Amino acid sequence: MDWASLLYAPIYATLGVDAVLTVACGDPPMALTVIDKTSGSSASFGNGANRNGLNFSDVNVMTIRPSAMVRATDLADVEPAKLRDAQIAFNGKTWRVMDHEPVPAPTGEGQGEIRLILEAA
Repeated sequence: MDWASLLYAPIYATLGVDAVLTVACGDPPMALTVIDKTSGSSASFGNGANRNGLNFSDVNVMTIRPSAMVRATDLADVEPAKLRDAQIAFNGKTWRVMDHEPVPAPTGEGQGEIRLILEAA
């Protein structure tokens, strides 16, 4: 099943907003489409994920931390380490990427999304 065209394409075409990502390592800015989750979103800390030295096991929490969702295929050429401290601008505001986490599709991480956890720049 082609999740990208059946699921993600209509969602991003309807809810997505234009964004510009500038990574901290001096690469040229990248135009992206993101889903604005800056009002807060549910963050999964399952599978023994480690956050700030604490080990969580299958915990979902509602956070007020702003985030943005990006299709993993749109960031395929960006090294994950370069996302930290990158800047992303959308909806008239610039944000700093504090962290990121994969949100896999049923076919795996590479076809899913990446949640960028943001902080006002």
